[in-house]
Amino acid sequence: MYISLKTKSLYLDGSGGKKMKTIWKKIKSNIANSRFFQRNTTAKMISIVFAIVMWLYVMGEVNPQSIIELTNVEVQLLNLQDLEQSGLIVVGQKDFTVNVKIGGRRNDIYKIRPQDIVARADLRGFHKGVNSVPVEISTPANASIVDLSPKQIKITLDEVVKRQKIVMVQPIGMSAEGFEPDKASISPSEVIVEGPESLVNTVTMVIADVNVADKEADVIQRIPVKAVNREGKEVNGVEVKNKYVDVKLPILRIKEVPIVISYEGKVKEGFKITSKILSQDKVIVKGRKEIIEGITEIKAKPVNINQLDKSIKKEIDLVLPDGISIPYLEKKPTVFISVEKIEDKTFTFSKEEVKIENLKKDYVADLSKFPEKINFHVYAIESMIDKIHKEDIKLFIDGKDLEEGLYVIDIQYDLSKKVEKVEMIPEEVDLIIESIKLNEEADIEGNGL
Repeated sequence: MYISLKTKSLYLDGSGGKKMKTIWKKIKSNIANSRFFQRNTTAKMISIVFAIVMWLYVMGEVNPQSIIELTNVEVQLLNLQDLEQSGLIVVGQKDFTVNVKIGGRRNDIYKIRPQDIVARADLRGFHKGVNSVPVEISTPANASIVDLSPKQIKITLDEVVKRQKIVMVQPIGMSAEGFEPDKASISPSEVIVEGPESLVNTVTMVIADVNVADKEADVIQRIPVKAVNREGKEVNGVEVKNKYVDVKLPILRIKEVPIVISYEGKVKEGFKITSKILSQDKVIVKGRKEIIEGITEIKAKPVNINQLDKSIKKEIDLVLPDGISIPYLEKKPTVFISVEKIEDKTFTFSKEEVKIENLKKDYVADLSKFPEKINFHVYAIESMIDKIHKEDIKLFIDGKDLEEGLYVIDIQYDLSKKVEKVEMIPEEVDLIIESIKLNEEADIEGNGL
């Protein structure tokens, strides 16, 4: 009995050689640690070597039947062109693998690699939807198929459709301060999107990303496009027939300016406008830089208040110069005009309640010609008239420059509350100013002293 050089080479230089090295390591370890070799060592060693030789003979010369499993064998999809001619296309997973168990002589099958196995799935005759397609296996002549997993693969087929979609510009970045992009001109404005119906139906538009970072001038470029869904995410698996579009994106000046409003006519007699409240007093205007720089305000058409006798809310029509827009004005501004009726109230004062102030110390006022009552009429808006009381009113005459004599003089008043007008009846009174010294002498003469 002998071991051929071929067998030795197989098991000592190849995978068998590695196993032999492992066996020898175990043998040496057992020899070192076991009492088995403490007696009759030579005979026992000859027996072990003989057993190993017999094992090598069986494995090398007899070459028994074995089974191995090859994993991740790639599956080829057949007749894809026929599928496309039928208007169908594979969607979703397109790369498939299977695990194949093969049997044969040990020396033969251990040389076979996954690349030597041919796995095919024929797509001819299948329809739109999810299809279970059988996998066919071809092996080298010296091996046979024992098992296959999975035996079928799930392939989804969809109809190829074309849809026309609008093209939109998506500005990227922030333009220079005080500038922003306007509506773009795009050519072509619509393009064809082709692909599986389920994917094409998710495309809401085709967008062109335009960089506007720090831009103050118009952007004119040829821009690549991509199909996106309603969330703005790119839809893969579809084809946009026009890869590029020509874009002209104006970059315009923006500025905030005040709204100036005027009024025409007069409110009804006996009424007063108490407040004018604008819903907004400023507006953002947009246009070419050279136009916007000259805009300092936006005027509104005059608001008619003629014969107005109640509060009212009115819309304001802004007058825009040519080339100017107001992009952020969602609705017309309004003005709330508060109108109140003017009412009157009368307070009566006695002559003693009229104070003579700042009179020189040598003089005294004689009220003998002074009217007994003075009527003080107050006119104020209805929200104020009830807040005015007699205690809020002070009637007085300033005697600072008065000397002895008879005066026809106006009564003055002090009122802290806001009123429209006041009237006093009478408007003028007679006031006598006398010298205290002369008055005392006259009293002495009158008493006969």
